[in-house]
Amino acid sequence: MEEKKYSSWNIIKRLLSYYSKKKNLLILSCILIILSTITEIASPIILSNFINNVINNNIFKKKSIILLIIYFIMLQIFSSLFNYLYSIYFSKLSTEIITELRIKMMKTALKQPMKIFDKKPISSIVTKIVTDTESVKEFYEVIVSSFLKNSILFTVILATMFILEWRMALISSIITPIIIIIIIIHQHYSKPIIKKIKNSLSKLNNTISEIINGITIIQQFKQEKNFIKQINIINNNNYINKMNILKIDGLLLRPLLTLISSIILSSIILILQLFPAVIVKISILHTFINYLRHLNEPIITIANQQTILQQAIVSSERIFKFIDSPSQIYGSNTEPLNSGQIKLNHIFFKYPQTKKNILKNININIPDKSCVALVGKTGSGKTTLSNLILGHYSVTKGTIYVDKKPINSLSHKILRKNIAIVQQEPTILYGNLIKNISLDRKIEQKKIIRALQKSQLQELIENLPDGYMSILGQHGNSLSQGEKQLIGIARILVSNPKILIFDEATASIDSESEQKIQKILLSIRKKSTVIIIAHRLSTIVDADMIIVLDKGKIVERGSHEQLIKKKGLYYSMYTYQKNNKSI
Repeated sequence: MEEKKYSSWNIIKRLLSYYSKKKNLLILSCILIILSTITEIASPIILSNFINNVINNNIFKKKSIILLIIYFIMLQIFSSLFNYLYSIYFSKLSTEIITELRIKMMKTALKQPMKIFDKKPISSIVTKIVTDTESVKEFYEVIVSSFLKNSILFTVILATMFILEWRMALISSIITPIIIIIIIIHQHYSKPIIKKIKNSLSKLNNTISEIINGITIIQQFKQEKNFIKQINIINNNNYINKMNILKIDGLLLRPLLTLISSIILSSIILILQLFPAVIVKISILHTFINYLRHLNEPIITIANQQTILQQAIVSSERIFKFIDSPSQIYGSNTEPLNSGQIKLNHIFFKYPQTKKNILKNININIPDKSCVALVGKTGSGKTTLSNLILGHYSVTKGTIYVDKKPINSLSHKILRKNIAIVQQEPTILYGNLIKNISLDRKIEQKKIIRALQKSQLQELIENLPDGYMSILGQHGNSLSQGEKQLIGIARILVSNPKILIFDEATASIDSESEQKIQKILLSIRKKSTVIIIAHRLSTIVDADMIIVLDKGKIVERGSHEQLIKKKGLYYSMYTYQKNNKSI
């Protein structure tokens, strides 16, 4: 079913459907193509008239000759003008459609479930949005415009040829089905190879992205040769596939020029041999030969554009499969939340395409405006649990309630407004401090400045050259880890969510920044439910409840004092850290 949905013909129909919103511009472009074609085929008729009257009949009228020359020049000028205008309008059409496609793809990417990003590298999505859309742009800019122009040109020329000499025109028209068969054969063999080329380019982008992002690790462990070897393997595969395409083009497309030229010459000779009594005027013969040349050009052009067409179809298939992929599913409940109460009832969870449950029978009741800490060794399920509360994943079994409502019933707007997270590595955008806090949300600047001040960022602001309007740079490389965390907290403070999750927020910051975050937390706890995923256990001793996870199960729960008295896993972890030992 899916193969049929993404067949070449269905993809072309879907691509052409984007013209429906731009009918006026398309009609104008088609009119310009028709005018261009008329002016183009009128030139041989004027030359034929010149040959017939001046050369054959020896009629040398100065005025007539001058008029013929003027007409001929004017036709060439108008032909060039119409060609130029239709090229401009088709480029405008293609650019508008590709912009629409890219926006649609970005909207799709932003609505994708988190599991998609677990399975696919980010660079593969970037390749689809940037590289594949460029291939599709050639479909609109080159293939469609060329097909329309050449189809009109072919039809008009063939009709004129039948009027001039129907027998020679009939023989010439036999070329058409031959070319169609060759195009179908070319499509059959080239499409699978072009798919391989596109996939190898995507893989190359992914590998280069990994190398650049992990350059320090690669150099540290002397893995430069291994990664160069990977690049060479991908490049060699790409080279082999491209050579195969060239071979197909060489066998099926290039010989067409010779073949068609031979057929043209043979048809003329055949007509003269079969019908010796037929007298063909020199003027008509000259016009016919000119038209035969023009008749071949559309066919040859369409045939030679098969590789571009197949590349566009393969790219379109990748784009449409991405656009058609399921979005993150949210509920329809738009009622505001009255509290930050959370209840996890018999929660089981496993990631897609895995058999083992990451979380097993999790039961937690978190009262409104309480502070709960999730602790445990690496891989115990802390971050997974926070992702379920954020609504990034759906549980395998059980139910999560937020303000006594099932989390899967809440709308996207309610969920994102009321549940927020401060990550271990907050993303810093290229822009000023105000923009990094607002994230283009409609928030008053005064409110943003107050949030920055509450986030203990006054010292940073004073040290920046332009204060609040200072550009932070790519990924905030000039900022310390603690400063990034405080900016992440400021983003949250402007929205006042009911539930706030701190994901290892103090794991890799200095003690001064940690103290600032602890001070901010005390004020946040008065208004919001706070969930802390902690590595430094010293930061969560004041939590109302500490939940200890191990291998996806809750093994202990209680306050800091209660868990210390139990002398279980938490006691062991806390004692190790207190003695400056790593777990």
